[in-house]
Amino acid sequence: MKGQTTGAITRSHDSTRFDVAIIGCGFEGGVLGTILARHGYKVLMVDESSHPRFVLGESTVRHVWRTMKIMAERYDIPEFRDKLNSGAAVHKYVTSSCGIKKNFGFVYHRAGEHQRPEEATQLVIPPAGEGYEAHLYRQDIDSFLVHTAAHYGAKIRYNTPIAHVEVDDGGVTLKSSKGDTFMARFVADASGPGSLLSRLWGLRDDPPRIRTNTRCVFSHMIDVTPYDDLTLPNGVPRMPERWYSGTCHHIFDGGWLWVIPFDNREGSTNTVCSIGLNLDNVKFPKPENKTAEEEWNEFLGRYPSIREQFKNAKAVREWVATGRLQKTLSRGVGDRWVVMSAAHGSGFLDAVFSRGLANASEMINALAGRLMKALDDDDLRAERFEYIERLMQAHLARNDELVYGTYLSFRAFDLWNAWYRIWAIGVGLGDLKLAHIYHTYLKARDESVLPDAEEPLGLFCSNYPPYGDLLARSFAEMLRFEAGKQTAQEASDRIFKLLGDVRFVSPAIGLADPAQKCINVGKPAVALRSLMWAMTQAPPEIKQMTLSAMRVMLPRGMQTWKLSRS
Repeated sequence: MKGQTTGAITRSHDSTRFDVAIIGCGFEGGVLGTILARHGYKVLMVDESSHPRFVLGESTVRHVWRTMKIMAERYDIPEFRDKLNSGAAVHKYVTSSCGIKKNFGFVYHRAGEHQRPEEATQLVIPPAGEGYEAHLYRQDIDSFLVHTAAHYGAKIRYNTPIAHVEVDDGGVTLKSSKGDTFMARFVADASGPGSLLSRLWGLRDDPPRIRTNTRCVFSHMIDVTPYDDLTLPNGVPRMPERWYSGTCHHIFDGGWLWVIPFDNREGSTNTVCSIGLNLDNVKFPKPENKTAEEEWNEFLGRYPSIREQFKNAKAVREWVATGRLQKTLSRGVGDRWVVMSAAHGSGFLDAVFSRGLANASEMINALAGRLMKALDDDDLRAERFEYIERLMQAHLARNDELVYGTYLSFRAFDLWNAWYRIWAIGVGLGDLKLAHIYHTYLKARDESVLPDAEEPLGLFCSNYPPYGDLLARSFAEMLRFEAGKQTAQEASDRIFKLLGDVRFVSPAIGLADPAQKCINVGKPAVALRSLMWAMTQAPPEIKQMTLSAMRVMLPRGMQTWKLSRS
């Protein structure tokens, strides 16, 4: 894809002129910079600070690794193919500082009382042929990505705050507060939620165009006791996987707390645990006269079972308290510029379902190819990146519905028990879809099968009409509950009725059964029954995705056996 136009400056040795300037040396900037530099484009990566640093977005989902694998093949990036394709590969080839994620765990708490063990849910991540997910120690991962971009020729400038960015027909001019001037044909803002371009150019909506309104108090801690090992008056909920072996969400009316351990993988050299308290701004407005640590300690005083988990814990980073997390922009693309996923607001609405890195990966996959072709054509008008705008808006809309509905569901465990299954179905369908795409692309190398060759995949698989309809109807029930038109129990019953009518998900999983609080599709009996259902009763499109995905999701020896047994 190397540029051949007279407008290309790739061959220039000028240290101030570039094809693409990327503002931000984090995950998004590192991935995009690696792809562009690998293909011979002259790339500048500039950041106001340097590594190592504390970055949110530490928990992966299947969508991250699947999209990294797709980009590895599509853009021929060996490091993505061999080192950033799974949690196990990261541990072996990149850093031993990351944890393992075997489940999404959700433990419900009521203020002033110890946790009731029957009020908990868990989604077990099937290891199959791909292994488990990961807790990424981002300072190491982001450094690795930046170093990879530099290996392919990207120019890295740390501690260089950009104070001015101007775009005209001739290109982009960036000026730092230190007096440096850089020229580029295109600029990508990967600076994160702070979004440099949105601040400089007044792109931010005020207020944001979404319902979700939350904030966060977070730090890194050591000596956090695994929740499984506590001795509590009512006992600890028991599930197939330990709570500490995955991302544990302590959920309560008005918010939730993440517990992301980096020391839970065998061979980990990191003793740190990431902690983040997420609060509804309406129910828990940010206090004016309290420090972040004081607010954290006050929270522990309300929830005795959580307090027990942290009674010996010590913070090893300063506590941080944010304002409202959610931000939206009037637009995310323009002539010669793009604001990327996290900075746009579509990539990080709220961390409750670990969507940040997944949305970012999907956007980079779609952007990189379009950007390289636009550079080659010397045509960098906004129209060339219209799909990126639609993708970000699709992420924003669906993610807002899911997260807003989630905070509503926290008001009663029975409502959460129903609502989290809507999310779980989307996770499963999205996994199948991306595995099917990856397998099909490996066979044919046909870009028409890639995710960005169709309408934006959006959140999970919300562009699949039956799931999109289920999500919309379930969200309508949540809004009726919020408006006082039905009780939490009535809303829960209605959502379970909708789940009972679903015909595109295997009944073996038990999603319509309120008593089935653990979703474990990797359990052999459930997996085999689900495969038989896919072969004999599933809608044709689900059957096709399932059979294709089996080639990716199962070890090679099991693929032939299971398909032949079915």
